[in-house]
Amino acid sequence: MLDLLHEIFSSLSRNKFRTAMTGFAVVWGIFILVVLLGVSNGLENGMQANFGSRLTNSVDIWTSWTSMPYKGMPRWRPMHFTDREAAIVRNLPEVELFSRAVSKYMDVSYRTESANIEVKGVEKDYQTIFKKDILAGRFLNPHDDSDRSKVAVIDTRTVEILAVSPQEIVGQYIQIGGILFRVIGVCGKGERWDGAAVHIPFATHQMLYSTDQKFDKMCVTMTAGTRGSVNKIRSLLCGPMQFDPSDKQAVGVWSQEESMEQQSKVMFAIRIFIIVLGLCTLISGAVGVSNIMLVSVRERTKELGIRKALGAPPATILQSVVGEALMITTIFGVIGVLLGMGVVSLVGMMAQGASQGGGQAILVNPSVNLPVVLIATAIFIVIGVIAGAIPAVRAMRIKPIEAMRDK
Repeated sequence: MLDLLHEIFSSLSRNKFRTAMTGFAVVWGIFILVVLLGVSNGLENGMQANFGSRLTNSVDIWTSWTSMPYKGMPRWRPMHFTDREAAIVRNLPEVELFSRAVSKYMDVSYRTESANIEVKGVEKDYQTIFKKDILAGRFLNPHDDSDRSKVAVIDTRTVEILAVSPQEIVGQYIQIGGILFRVIGVCGKGERWDGAAVHIPFATHQMLYSTDQKFDKMCVTMTAGTRGSVNKIRSLLCGPMQFDPSDKQAVGVWSQEESMEQQSKVMFAIRIFIIVLGLCTLISGAVGVSNIMLVSVRERTKELGIRKALGAPPATILQSVVGEALMITTIFGVIGVLLGMGVVSLVGMMAQGASQGGGQAILVNPSVNLPVVLIATAIFIVIGVIAGAIPAVRAMRIKPIEAMRDK
């Protein structure tokens, strides 16, 4: 065994450049595979994190401008919801949770700190729909809305802007557009793409900032799922609001469930692409090992012929050549795995820094499934050994006299 290892290391050391080029092919193949697997996992985690900030059966309904004429009325008419449309949607049998929503960017200040922040008028169910975790105090309740109370629930982004702790701000007063509101709670950040937000009762927002009693958004959840709800809601609203039912711009309807299904299809296509690309990478690396081993056997044809003439068994010759392939693929395969995992960890730290900086992280925890990587590396090693065995078997079949004549 020691003689075999010594022979293999001697052969590799005599051909440093060839060994280095073969090792590079192995390192590159494993490295690309590990990075692709890590990035795909991070991308999938990022999609799940973006969708995980609200209930999966939630539906957003909002107004915009008409893009089609309707019953003699021109296009480009502004659309707005009223209590009539809210009652239609709220009374649907499949609607479980419901909240009207209206927002406006306003100056929010506390002591010496001030910023232009989105002020949302919402109802009680808004907390459940968007999974607003309460970190201190409480969220809005129906009494706040019916009493048109001047109370507010701020999120952690607003807390950071106002330079105060969640526990300290609860019970204190902040100014929203010059009007004092008492902070009754602090909630989580909510959706990843959202900025800082202050939540006040919907009726209070309408009384102070939306005196025309119109609003532009409704958020609901559907007890029987959201499949088919998009067209149904739009068809129910087109008559009272007077717009063409096929005009998707007049009233927009977004389903979390349908969006998740589309994202799942995208992720499935990405996984297939990565698998195919990974297989191509492994095959190209194996071909590189095979070519180098073929050159190695060609250079050692006379040596192998002499050994065979002196009575060396065929298995010894096979062990020598296959041992080189095994040594190269194993050592450089491990190096490729370590380099790939290092790059994936670096990308993960950069993505985490971007997320903490307030940006929307596309990649979340781009980790590598170690068992999968080890299995892929083992497969690569097996392929490399087989690729090295092919020229070795051919060398075993060469007659000693023909081998010794080789130049």
